[in-house]
Amino acid sequence: MMAPTHSRPVEIVGGGLAGLGLALGLRQQGVPVILHEAGRYPRHRVCGEFITSLDAATMEQLALGPHLRDARPASRVTWFHGAHAQHTQTLPTPALCLSRHLLDRRLAQAAMTAGVQLQEGSRVSRQPADGVVFTRGRRPDPSSRWMGLKQHFRGLRLVDDLELHLGQRAYVGLTRIADDRVNVCGLFSRGPAGSGAASAKSLDPFLRRAGLAALADRIAAAQPDPLSFCAVAGLSYAPPAVTTDGLSLGDHFALIPPFTGNGMTVAWQSAALALPHLVAWSRGESSWGKTTAEIRADLTRVLGPRLARARRLHPFLLHPIAQSLLVSAARLNLVPSDRLYRLLH
Repeated sequence: MMAPTHSRPVEIVGGGLAGLGLALGLRQQGVPVILHEAGRYPRHRVCGEFITSLDAATMEQLALGPHLRDARPASRVTWFHGAHAQHTQTLPTPALCLSRHLLDRRLAQAAMTAGVQLQEGSRVSRQPADGVVFTRGRRPDPSSRWMGLKQHFRGLRLVDDLELHLGQRAYVGLTRIADDRVNVCGLFSRGPAGSGAASAKSLDPFLRRAGLAALADRIAAAQPDPLSFCAVAGLSYAPPAVTTDGLSLGDHFALIPPFTGNGMTVAWQSAALALPHLVAWSRGESSWGKTTAEIRADLTRVLGPRLARARRLHPFLLHPIAQSLLVSAARLNLVPSDRLYRLLH
């Protein structure tokens, strides 16, 4: 695709879902794009690989449809507390399950085919400037005790499309992403010294420390993909940073708690919200100050309430007493699952 000569280029720092999606959307509108990715494609990332409530408009704006063509549909979620299944929920609309390793590779290839100047291994210390968008993932918080772990396994049978296991200051999601491949992704407390992400070698000790021995035994009997194991620390689910310095999208804008299964969708939706404003700026129809102000307003208006509701509910998934109360209420059908789902999505 040839860009009009009058279009100003947009520079994207960060090649995750928000960055790749935004790049594809901009190229559809003829906007020149430079995309910096610190790593190299494809690579595994800590991710639930579970896409909920991805609307048709976002898929069309960012040209995502062809890349999700073989994602596995998922309609039912079974919640576990300890070793026992406690509640089964049918999603209002099916979710999509697909490996990030595969998805990132597809999106990166599509971006290059569309004319994006993709620079892999580019760890730029880019300062805020006109036309620069930051999508470089979460803002690390050294004081946070939360860390994420993820790995793929073969031969791991699931009781439903998605299993969500509540442990002691932890929860873990399991979803099938291919015929015989299951993604296991969990949020854990760092615990004692020496048990952080940097020293993590496998999921097993974290599962057992969280009281999820039965799940650990099931996983131990499966075949792990050692190359898929990854860990990340310093996860913070604080409100979006109040700043007028630079434009941030995706996880760099705010991180939604993973129990929602909505992180991938939020990343793309943030890119879709920014897209028309960035196109207008590229065509010289708006100043950069006005463009960033309008994008921040749209992010706050559309995504802000959803992020706030997820933050309020998140502690119930992590505190042992709150977990027990939540499970008991669910067993008695006192939890309005469908209404909660819609509030979070």
